[in-house]
Amino acid sequence: MSNFIKRLILTLVSVPLLLLSVFWPQDNHIIMIIFFGLMITFLGSYEFGSLIYKKGINVRRFFLPIINIFIYIFAYFYANNFFNIQNFKPIWLFFSIYIISIISFVYARDIIKKDLTRSLEKAAYTLLGIIYIGLPSFIMPFILNIDLNPQNPVPIFFNIESTGTLTGSLMGIFFLILIFSSDIFSYVFGMTFGRNNVIKLEVSPNKSWAGYIGGYITTFFWVTIYYILFDRILGFLKNPWWFYYLLPVLSGFLIPIGDLVESVFKRSANIKDSGFLILGRGGILDSVDTTLFFIPIYFMYLQLYFAFI
Repeated sequence: MSNFIKRLILTLVSVPLLLLSVFWPQDNHIIMIIFFGLMITFLGSYEFGSLIYKKGINVRRFFLPIINIFIYIFAYFYANNFFNIQNFKPIWLFFSIYIISIISFVYARDIIKKDLTRSLEKAAYTLLGIIYIGLPSFIMPFILNIDLNPQNPVPIFFNIESTGTLTGSLMGIFFLILIFSSDIFSYVFGMTFGRNNVIKLEVSPNKSWAGYIGGYITTFFWVTIYYILFDRILGFLKNPWWFYYLLPVLSGFLIPIGDLVESVFKRSANIKDSGFLILGRGGILDSVDTTLFFIPIYFMYLQLYFAFI
């Protein structure tokens, strides 16, 4: 089976499942939470730990998954105000103590060991894994709770309701459109027209200008469909037109970087794929590299928009 057919099957299966998980159940997004938490946060962190191990750095592979899954669960509980957690004032003190304790441990864990030749790399890679996967995992539950007029707003961000919302689901779909339209059609245009115009990047030799430009332009087409359907026709959203088109101008440059960043990590570890779980893609990180890179940027864009409207 060719790699193209594998990716086509994966797309036809995963896209409907993602749409279902983003919209149902809307009040708590539990399907998406389980999927993101287990598949991306936990298994993705495990794969990242394996990358570090394959570089000859002796790390415990379940260290990062446990750290990041706790960050993710805390964010989900706080975003949805489970157990009235938002009114427990010391909660951010406890969370800060947790993060500081983890970072302090990462700094100091080799002080009693005899072999210190890779200690600096071990600390640096571990902190990178917390930022690379833990930060997007923290942000994701808040995106799904975005509301234009929140009645019970989350105290720490703009326009975040303390439960899942239709607007949050639609903002999740908008994010997926930006990611998938760029990723899928970059691959399609690259395979079709890119053989004679490769960019010649050492980190990804098969990347082509045709793929890059095709993915960039196609994103605007799907954003237009989204804008017309959900804003103009159905009226679920009431945002200015530039809200939808400014972001793909930026994402067209930034999303491909997310793919290349993970390629840098794999090249550094001298491996082709981060894992083998995903049909036609390799590992979890191979499938969500652009997602992890772009989630913080997307959330920052939304927060800046709500802060000034």
